[in-house]
Amino acid sequence: MFAFMNSYSEGMSGGDLRFIEIAKRLNKFDWTIFTSFLGEKACEDRGLNSHFFVTTNEKQFKYVIYTYIKRVVKALMLIKKINTDQVGFLYSTSDFLPDVIPAFAIKMKNKNAKWVQLIFHQIPIRRFVPRFAQKISFIIIKRFADLIVVDNSFLREELVKQGFDHEKIRLNPPGIDIEYIKGIKPSKDVSYDAVYLGRLHPSKGIFDLVKIWKLVCQKKPESILAIIGDGRQKFKSKLNKEIYRFNLENNIHLLGYLKDEKAISLLKSSKMFLFPSHEEGFGIAILQALACGIPVIVWDLPVYRAVFTQGIIKIKIGDLQRFTDEIYGLLTNSELYKKVSRQVRNISFENDWDNIANKELELISNLVR
Repeated sequence: MFAFMNSYSEGMSGGDLRFIEIAKRLNKFDWTIFTSFLGEKACEDRGLNSHFFVTTNEKQFKYVIYTYIKRVVKALMLIKKINTDQVGFLYSTSDFLPDVIPAFAIKMKNKNAKWVQLIFHQIPIRRFVPRFAQKISFIIIKRFADLIVVDNSFLREELVKQGFDHEKIRLNPPGIDIEYIKGIKPSKDVSYDAVYLGRLHPSKGIFDLVKIWKLVCQKKPESILAIIGDGRQKFKSKLNKEIYRFNLENNIHLLGYLKDEKAISLLKSSKMFLFPSHEEGFGIAILQALACGIPVIVWDLPVYRAVFTQGIIKIKIGDLQRFTDEIYGLLTNSELYKKVSRQVRNISFENDWDNIANKELELISNLVR
């Protein structure tokens, strides 16, 4: 199995996490992973030890277009050194070009290799460059991939409308380690009024979050928000500047990347989870928060209607005041908080990583039957 995690930047995305957790469980395959130095470290930190072809060695991710071109070229150079006739399966962990083009190159050399392609969401038109790059990927994937795995039914319908073969598209969402989460105790040291957990990227709504929390603190000055996650340095610097611009340095704590046990412990001890992302394929962080038993407030994205039927409060995108009002209501109205919390506790979780990995194995095995 040749896997391509060649688009990894900084901060664990849901797609990266999904791949690592599934690959750890599908140990019947001999994995060879094309990725960067940062990607190799992310895999090893989460317990995925494999054979790696390292494409670039930067210690910080920046200059996106240049870095992605460099990774594509390096991957193609590495491919020349391998016997592609021995490749049984190709596995592209995203639809970004550094993960698609090398897989396509091997597929052209070995038509018998089965290509598994993951697609998580359609990039909005407003992000012109990545949207254009995705269109190129879609042209290649549509014709040459053998299996396309998506994480929600809404996306599957969108791809079929764009001419993808519905017979190739299969649904298999991300998961969480439910038993692991159940075994972690709430933090005894600290409890936050709200927590964000995810990549530090504008598409995740991190700058919306600062504006929202400013409004919350105007009503309840002692409120404290924790932001857990990592990302590119330029986004972290801008986030810090925004926090200081609004005089929120005592109200917003930037905790950086935390290991799972610490992050889950903080989620369990806090009052609610905020996730104002502007684009998602699924939302693993939301699933984790719900498993921790705390209310979740999000922007109302179409995908959430297909994935989360209860337990989350959805707000029209851009309505900062309404988002603020919902937070304030949960912080000050104990009866409302109990009502929403009961809804969360009644959710039945089936998205365990073991189940997801078994389904992935079944989908891949069907390619050779």
